[in-house]
Amino acid sequence: MERVPQKNPDIIWKDVKGETILLNPVSGKYFGLNKVGCAFWEKIDGARSLPDIAELLLKDFNVEKERLLKDLESLILTLQENNLINFG
Repeated sequence: MERVPQKNPDIIWKDVKGETILLNPVSGKYFGLNKVGCAFWEKIDGARSLPDIAELLLKDFNVEKERLLKDLESLILTLQENNLINFG
């Protein structure tokens, strides 16, 4: 079964000048996402799997698939460690 990321519903987020700023009110930590991270965050809807999201991102950005997957892996790990996303 493919993993489906879900946003933590407690997270407060806002787009600011092309970046997405996330706030975890429990930890009080802020996180900034670059353009690709921002696009990833926006595509998390609780229904799309990671491969589906990666395919959408490949259409949006001119980047090699291996590079995108490696960057996503790192981003996902950071988001999970900080309780910003989980997998249902």
